[in-house]
Amino acid sequence: MPLLEVRDLSVSFRTENGVVRAVDGLSLSIDEGDVVGIVGESGSGKTVSMMAVMRLIRDPNAVVEGQVLLRGRDLMQVSQNEMRDVRGGEIAMIFQDPMTALTPVYTVGWQIAEQLRAHEKLTRRKARARTVELLSALAVRDGRKWR
Repeated sequence: MPLLEVRDLSVSFRTENGVVRAVDGLSLSIDEGDVVGIVGESGSGKTVSMMAVMRLIRDPNAVVEGQVLLRGRDLMQVSQNEMRDVRGGEIAMIFQDPMTALTPVYTVGWQIAEQLRAHEKLTRRKARARTVELLSALAVRDGRKWR
């Protein structure tokens, strides 16, 4: 079973000029351990596709169709509360705009620890320790400095 399988994903938006089909029939399958890059021209639907996979499109004029299976579970059928647990805990997205990914106001370590606390329900101390482990695993010379 694939880790993530997208079947016939379509996203369209109702506009005053008619319906705009941003994504039309995207299908893909990603196995555990795969590394995948999604490339294309500006405006080709990369971000809209992945936002649909993550169930982040909330525009009332949007129509999202298809299946998104994470370990066989159809994410299009789960509640928004369940999706909050899935996002960040099982799947995540790093947006193109670097200003929305990390903020220079807080250290990288603090931002990682906050996500660990939110999604893995860790104490501050355990989140800090896990952050150091993660940064060290990424060959950050001294992960303790990033707290």
